Amino acid sequence: MRSKKNSRWLISGWLWCILLFASCSVTKYIPEGETLYTGSTIRINDRMASKQEREFLKTDLGGAVRPVPNKKLLGLVRFKLWAHYVSTKDSTGKSKKLLRWLNKKGEPPVYFSAFNPNHNRNVLANRMYNRGFFKPQVTVTTKTKGKKTEAFFDIVTNDQYKIRNVLFKTDTFTLTRDLARDIDTIKDETLLTKGQPYNLDLIKGERERIDKKLKERGYFYFKPDYLLISVDSTVGDHQVDLKVLIKTDEMPDEAVKIFHIKDVYIYPNYQLNARKADTNRKDAVFYKGFYVAEHTQDFKPSVFTNAMKFSPGDLYSRGDQDASLSRLVSLGTFKFVKNRFEEVDTTIPALNVFYYLTPFQKKSLRLEAGANTQNDSRVGSKVSVSWRNRNAFRGAELFQFKVFGGFELQYASNGQNTTPNTYQAGIETSVSFPRFMVPFINVNSSSYYMPHTVIKAGYTLETQSQPLRVHTAKAAFGYDWKEDVRKQHQLYPINVYFVRTDTVDNGGNFDYTYNYSNIDFNGFVIGPSYEFTYNSQAQTVRKNNFYFDGLTDFSGTLGGFTNRAQYGDEPKKIVNSEFAEYVRAQLDFRYYNNLDNKTSWASRLLIGAGRPYGQSYQLPNVKQFFAGGSSSLRGFRSRMVGPGTFNSEGTDYIQMVGDLKLEFSTELRRTLFSFVKGAIFFDAGNVWLYNKNPNFPGGEFTKDFYKQLAADVGLGLRFDFKILILRFDWGMPVRKPWMPEGERWVFNQIDLGDPDWRKDNMLLNIGIGYPF
Repeated sequence: MRSKKNSRWLISGWLWCILLFASCSVTKYIPEGETLYTGSTIRINDRMASKQEREFLKTDLGGAVRPVPNKKLLGLVRFKLWAHYVSTKDSTGKSKKLLRWLNKKGEPPVYFSAFNPNHNRNVLANRMYNRGFFKPQVTVTTKTKGKKTEAFFDIVTNDQYKIRNVLFKTDTFTLTRDLARDIDTIKDETLLTKGQPYNLDLIKGERERIDKKLKERGYFYFKPDYLLISVDSTVGDHQVDLKVLIKTDEMPDEAVKIFHIKDVYIYPNYQLNARKADTNRKDAVFYKGFYVAEHTQDFKPSVFTNAMKFSPGDLYSRGDQDASLSRLVSLGTFKFVKNRFEEVDTTIPALNVFYYLTPFQKKSLRLEAGANTQNDSRVGSKVSVSWRNRNAFRGAELFQFKVFGGFELQYASNGQNTTPNTYQAGIETSVSFPRFMVPFINVNSSSYYMPHTVIKAGYTLETQSQPLRVHTAKAAFGYDWKEDVRKQHQLYPINVYFVRTDTVDNGGNFDYTYNYSNIDFNGFVIGPSYEFTYNSQAQTVRKNNFYFDGLTDFSGTLGGFTNRAQYGDEPKKIVNSEFAEYVRAQLDFRYYNNLDNKTSWASRLLIGAGRPYGQSYQLPNVKQFFAGGSSSLRGFRSRMVGPGTFNSEGTDYIQMVGDLKLEFSTELRRTLFSFVKGAIFFDAGNVWLYNKNPNFPGGEFTKDFYKQLAADVGLGLRFDFKILILRFDWGMPVRKPWMPEGERWVFNQIDLGDPDWRKDNMLLNIGIGYPF
């Protein structure tokens, strides 16, 4: 009975808060003779345009109407307007500080008197004309209720004009004959095609396409403005003819010249406030086609051979120019990179190119510290100190050395430990070379980004409670390169892990409080790995964006494949230690839909699968999957879901892991105000074992896996401070796979007013950044 009263009290409290906030009406502050402009509505009143085109017009035209009305908080109350009105009132005493704060948060009123119907009607008609609707009808009406006025735009689009013919007429004058010939060779790639709706943006895009292609052929001074695309809309049947012309009267002589590269100069220690002339070439060293000036002892000239795409005698190319700048930036050594071109007086048109590079501070020390807490009484902290050398061997190599440590503790209300305390410390070191280092083979990349060869090693010591210590040593050699801005590859032919677990109690009589047998692995993990990442958001943020990350790796030796060692036989060893044998893959799919400028819908699908073979019965724990936690199933405790229908509640296992994983998450995100964002989310997933294990009944993967999914729902609050995003997610389980079939959905058990239920089911996850 008490829980129902508490629930009613909570609901009533929220309703009172909403009503109280909504009661802060702003209309009483509006002066006589004025009304508050509340926005506009676009209504398309015919069906001459397609449904997709009509939806685009509503969004585009709605965004063009001016002025923009005052914003609403949560779509309900104009808090900023209210703050403006309140803060402009006369006040004395302590309230002055509050009023100054409100004034900063306030927003001046937007009155209907600032709305110009004729101007807005012309703007909308012009927008429609640019989309091929040459004869639109736009009418404006307004509706006033009390002291608020809304505008309505009723639009009849009429027929949309389409392209009938596209003609390239660029060969009129002898002066432009070579230019016209080059344009003629690329006309088949035109963006303007027959039957396509007329679109001014597409016409602009066609001029830019031609300019880009000409820049690749040496036309350094050419511009899109030197092209004219004329439109003839008198051909009838709601069609237009387009004609591409060169503006010969407006184009300078240099625009038709094809330029070559003469000399390339690189200044690797250029300072932005330098007083000396940037064309000083006295101490420049000539190396394989380019000059390196200014203190060349700091950088080996060879570091620029892979970065430079220009060589003396090359045809000027915008692509080569952009690639050189991008590759210099991706070296990771230079803070600022810029270039300029200088025309040279020679028999053929030529350019000298100068690159000015301002390096980062060569050596740096970085300290990072963080803390975390969860409402299951866990608290933790971590700290790391890293030292960097951005030019370790004078070849733009990045050397890093890092020392780190941390802990996680959990206490019950009576002060006794409820799970083992975890302490971690370790070191990591790595060196990255800005090139492919492949024995006996010279490998070059044509990408806009420098490839990197990476060598890294590290050691971690983790102590859980008193009896257990886990030593992990790792080393790797591989390559990291970007195919383009969206696609990245990581190939590590050599990956070596060595894991050793031992006990503190040398007598062997320690009474283990928790069971570590499912994550206890001793030996080597040796094998290659490959990872591919695709991110469409890295180029431009569109309405629909996709992210994909695929990782595959395996462990084993040639002997393991050929001799077919089996689990249970005498294990094979490397330097007196066993080794794991498995194949493993993990796929991460993400989809982002920007519904509007404040709302987005994000979803993620994770699939992980590992198959142990030979002398391994399961994947080593360092390669197994887990579910639950702040970036996984947010309504369940970290690493404590599954495997399968196994119930970890009340067991003595420290964590639950599996060889296979399926997880799905989706959340609706919306900006509430300023830097505060909210979310509603749903998560589902589980992990399973590849082989049966009597210690985990129901844990193996079967055809009924979809009936064994755990699920949760929750609310999120995120504070976007630009430099970091602080995230709070409250989650609760709605499906528990360990329950009997038919009883796994637990909506009927939800009781927000019961403190015991909240303690057992409501989880607060605090994290940095979005979960996906």
